Formats: sequence, structure tokens, C-alpha cells
Amino acid sequence: MLRLAVVTPNPLAADAIEMLTMESGAFQPCYRISPVPPIKEITRLLTAQTPAILLLDLGDWVVAEGVAKEILFSLPRTVIIGFRPRWNRAEQLTFEDAGIVDLVSEPFSPGDIEAAAYEALHRRYPVTHPNILAFVPAKAGGGCSTVALHLAAAIADSNKKVLLIECDQRSGPLSIMLNLERHKGLAEALEFNAELLSPLEWRQVTPQINSLDLLLSNPGRRSRLPSWADYYQLLLLIQKQYDYIVVDLPEVINQATAEFVRHSHAVFVVCQPELASVKLAKVRRTEVENCEVPADHVKLVVNRWERGRLTMENIEKVVERPVFGTLPNDYKEIRNSVLETRLAAAGSSFGKACDVMARNVCALPEAPQTRTKVTLLRNVGTIGTFGT
Repeated sequence: MLRLAVVTPNPLAADAIEMLTMESGAFQPCYRISPVPPIKEITRLLTAQTPAILLLDLGDWVVAEGVAKEILFSLPRTVIIGFRPRWNRAEQLTFEDAGIVDLVSEPFSPGDIEAAAYEALHRRYPVTHPNILAFVPAKAGGGCSTVALHLAAAIADSNKKVLLIECDQRSGPLSIMLNLERHKGLAEALEFNAELLSPLEWRQVTPQINSLDLLLSNPGRRSRLPSWADYYQLLLLIQKQYDYIVVDLPEVINQATAEFVRHSHAVFVVCQPELASVKLAKVRRTEVENCEVPADHVKLVVNRWERGRLTMENIEKVVERPVFGTLPNDYKEIRNSVLETRLAAAGSSFGKACDVMARNVCALPEAPQTRTKVTLLRNVGTIGTFGT
């Protein structure tokens, strides 16, 4: 959650803003400075709070300009949003010159404050990681989490530093599958305030399997639902630490999980070769594209593929997208891996298919050829050139 402070000479306005921000899930309780003390005292108070966002009353511009310039110098990471009933273009340019990133018009709603904070933060501190891969299930039970886990592990096996984030706080299965229910995970990372986690604290919430870092949900623990601000701060923390960030999402994309979707280089919609799953894959594809994701970044993966079910042509016709890849219905190996709390064997048909897909997704060199060549993907091509 974002730390927010308000500076205004009007105590009633401070009360109103505090109530408004409490209605949003993006902010911590508002820190108020009202009435306005001398500028040096404001700086001292805000330095102790280190707010991400400062709402600054611009009613008295002489005072507000001094505050803005002092905060810009003393707390350069704090984003300043100004508010007043109205302004003209010339005034707006003056505000910008003083370091005010965005403006909201009084009276405003909780949504207005949150929207301004979203735009201001993303403009000042954009998420720039080039290799975020998101996985969205067409419907629950289709094996999307298993696919995301094994693809992430296959990329990590290629000497890449990879983090897998499991975002389904209510039904995420991976901590159970991997017998990591007792470990700290995503909920604890977000409660710590992700942007302030030390390297030691980060390691405590990210257990490893093989060379893959895991940030997992735990359905057995009660925790608040994350906001977009939580995931935004998390991405800022980790975007310089990992070559690839793989995100396992629930089937419903909300305002919070859309933070990952919008910044993903590729979004994989995972379905099974059965009618309900395929029709829902088209729904998911549309929902992803509605998050301003380019259509060619949305990829269709068919899990548990086997002949005798829906044809590839039928699937592509329903979803209105080509199939990027298929993964075999290796039920016995997947079942045994879950029972033994391990990954599927690299030599299994599913493990080989995941390795092939990982190499195509990341444009990695082909593995050395073995005597038995298994081709498990159809219409696969690389997704552009991924940065490392």
C-alpha cells in the first residue's frame, strides 16, 4: 500500500481527504499536516514518514510553491499531486515547473485521487522490465499453475535468474503442491511493504526449488486482497533483480492483477482441448486485450493435449487466435510429481515439452539433441527478442 500525506491549511479538507483515502485499498492511513507550519517543519515531518504521494493544497500558491520546491529537494522520490478547484494552462505549467506531477480538481472522489496517484507514479517511476510473462487460465482446473511453474523452472535451468509469482490468494495451489505451506510468501512480502524489503527479508519470503525463486500464495492463511499499488511496488523492487518474472494469475483479471498484465511482454491464456475451456479462452483473450495489451502479445497454450479431442483448427476458430503451443496430457507423471512434491521429471513428455516451449518463448539455444526427438509444439515461433 502507498504511503500518502496531505498538506493543507484547511483542517476540514484534511478530514475529508483522510476519509476518502480510507475508502481506497491502495493507500495506508493518510498522514495529515494541517494547518501548515513553517516549511522546514513540514520537511522534518515528511522525512520521518517518507510518503510515496504528497497531496498538496495549491490554494495559496506562494506557500504551496515553497513547500513543493523544498520537498522536491529534500524528498526527491515523493511524487507531488496538487489540488485546487480550477486552474488554467499557464498555471498548470507553473505548477509543473515547481515539481508538481499531476493535478486533481476539487471536489474529488476516492477514484480521482487513486487515478491521479496511478498516473503520477507510473509516469515518474515506470515499470520497465522487458521479460514479464503472465499466465491466465481459461477456467479453473486447467493446469495453468502447473504450466507456469514448469515453464519458469525450464527458463531458470538455462542459467537465467527467474522469479515465479503466484497471485491467486484464495485458491493458489503451488504452496500445497510443493509442500511450502509453512513458508512465508506473497502475503508477507506485501505486508512488509515490498519496496522496503531488505535482501535478507526478501530471501525469507522466496524459497527456491532447483534454481527457481518462488513468491507463493497460501490459501490457508487469511490476508487482505492486494491492490494495484502493492503489485506496482513489488515490480519496482524486483525488476532489476531477475532476468525473467513469471506470473501465475487467477482467471479473473481485476484492477490489481491488471498491473502485471499491462506490463507483460507476453500473456499466455492456458486452456484444455474441451469446449467450455476453449470458449472461455476467447473470453479471457478479450479481457486481456481490454487491459491495453497488444493482440499479438496474447498467446494461446493448449494444455493436456491429446489426439481424439477437439482439433487444433477448431480451437483456433473458436478463440480466433493461432495456437502458440501444446503440452501433452502426461497425467501419470504430473500426478506422481504432486504426490512426491517435486517438479515433473525433465525426461518426461511434459518436462520435454516445457523445455521446448521455454526455449521458444525466450529465444534460447536449442538443447543438445538426444536419440529420441520429441516435437510437442505446433505453430510455435519466438516472441520477438527478449532482453536479458
